[in-house]
Amino acid sequence: MGFELYIALKHLRARRQTGFISLITVISVLGVAVGVMALIVVLAVMSGFDRELKSKIVNVQPHLRIEKIGGVESPEIEISKIQDRGIEGLKTISAYVEGQGILRSDVEATGVLVKGLDTLREDLSIYERHMIHGDLDLRAATVSSVRRKRLFFKERVEKKLGGIVLGETLAGLLQVRVGDQVDLISPFKSGAKNGLSMRAESRAFAVRGIFRVGMNDFDSALVLISLPEAQTVYRLGSRASGLSLRFEDVDDAQKWKYFLQSYFSPEYYLRSWYDMNHNFFQALKVEKSVMTILLALIVLVAAFNIVSTLIMIVMEKTKDIGILRALGATRSSIRSIFMIEGFSVGMIGVVLGAASGLYLAFNLNQVSDFLKETTGLEVFPSDIYFFDKIPAQVHGPDVALI
Repeated sequence: MGFELYIALKHLRARRQTGFISLITVISVLGVAVGVMALIVVLAVMSGFDRELKSKIVNVQPHLRIEKIGGVESPEIEISKIQDRGIEGLKTISAYVEGQGILRSDVEATGVLVKGLDTLREDLSIYERHMIHGDLDLRAATVSSVRRKRLFFKERVEKKLGGIVLGETLAGLLQVRVGDQVDLISPFKSGAKNGLSMRAESRAFAVRGIFRVGMNDFDSALVLISLPEAQTVYRLGSRASGLSLRFEDVDDAQKWKYFLQSYFSPEYYLRSWYDMNHNFFQALKVEKSVMTILLALIVLVAAFNIVSTLIMIVMEKTKDIGILRALGATRSSIRSIFMIEGFSVGMIGVVLGAASGLYLAFNLNQVSDFLKETTGLEVFPSDIYFFDKIPAQVHGPDVALI
């Protein structure tokens, strides 16, 4: 195989009689390189997106939630029943309240998702690790404010308010900091002569902390208050919206959902974190497959360019082939020469593409920030793509397969 390799490399280094062939060779190499680079970057982003989304969802949402229309009347009794089942890998179980509301400051108001946490049972560490200002103390706090008493006289008023914790984006929108007062406007059902009607009331809270999950849906809309405060706000009495179960392994949620389903009446419904986000994760999987196919077509087109280049090289080297045949070279040896040329062109493209793809995958955020600073182009808007940074995870098997 010695002389075949020597001649093939000689052909690749030699100047072509027809410059057009050299141009096509360069285009073929670049085509393979761009295709491989795009595949690595896209698969890394899709894998990272899937991983980060799952991580942030299971951090904030219950792994398994048990809910009932109208609320769970006796959450403590239901919690005891579940604990008696001896569920393996069950980390925490607690009652919670969820509801919609409007959060208002002195300058702005916006819709929010209110979550009431049982601070005695819930694993608060999943929220505490995301705190950037203040803390997760949801107990009532004393807030002082100044109000005008008469025309030129003011007085300082102190009042005890329930604690509230909100996302960084939401705090920026409302222009509030730790220690400021905000008003939560919440709907509730009220009895009337003609049946139930919806009404709203406002309740003041003191901002005790600000968190940053890194997922725009949570940072811009989620607020946390204590379970008793939430029960008061939505006039639930001792009821709760549902029960939150967390497991050591999040993938156990689906298995235990089917196990517990038989112990609850039909008016209860159980949903795992995967059920809550099933369509979204399926859409991600389909999008990843489609993007892989589309980008693989780039590599396929480049492969056809390599074949075309080899055909033209054969036509150019017809006399050389005749000389080699006269010297005793076999058909297979001559075939090997041009196969080595094609393989070399492909390998150069793959190596260049893999190197540039891995570099981009590991430095996507730096590249994105550079483009934003120099051109003003925002490649990854956080309000559209959920995250404040581009998530990327390079999988060795994916790179090897490419």
